[in-house]
Amino acid sequence: METGGVWSDTGEVWSEMSAVWLDRSMSTLPETIELDGATLIRIDAPDDIACWTAGVEGGDGGWTVSIVAEPAEEPSAQAREAAQGIVTEFAELSEAAIRYLVEELAGPQGDLSDADRARLAEEEPPFGAPEAVVWQDGTWMMRFAECGLEIGDEYGVGVMFAGRVPVAVEDLSDPDDV
Repeated sequence: METGGVWSDTGEVWSEMSAVWLDRSMSTLPETIELDGATLIRIDAPDDIACWTAGVEGGDGGWTVSIVAEPAEEPSAQAREAAQGIVTEFAELSEAAIRYLVEELAGPQGDLSDADRARLAEEEPPFGAPEAVVWQDGTWMMRFAECGLEIGDEYGVGVMFAGRVPVAVEDLSDPDDV
């Protein structure tokens, strides 16, 4: 008995029913998510991921907040709540992330070159273009797309948060690990 299938981008065969479900679920996802102070707009993403993003005024040119849902589904209440808190407190959270990066990277566990240690000691830390990424379970990361340290050469550097508290430095040099 032969069954029809649909090839995914990764080479997997999905049943026709799975493909129909995916098409329907993608078309029912909201195009925008309204938060107090920001409207997140759905952007193109692979079929199994849904992503909404917004620019938020402030700082040196503004900030970005995104919600990522994998598998593709409407954002959870936890994701919306976390995103709202980030929009409201972005400047403070960004500063907390920068302080955390400086403390952690300059400490004994920070495996930095002498040149990077000198950059961290400068009056203005070498981190810019902050972006917050929120996942469905409400966990989130502040990513600094601009990073003047070796650790952040290509993709920047991230700080994971537990609520409003920075808890870990994310080395983004291998994007497949994040």
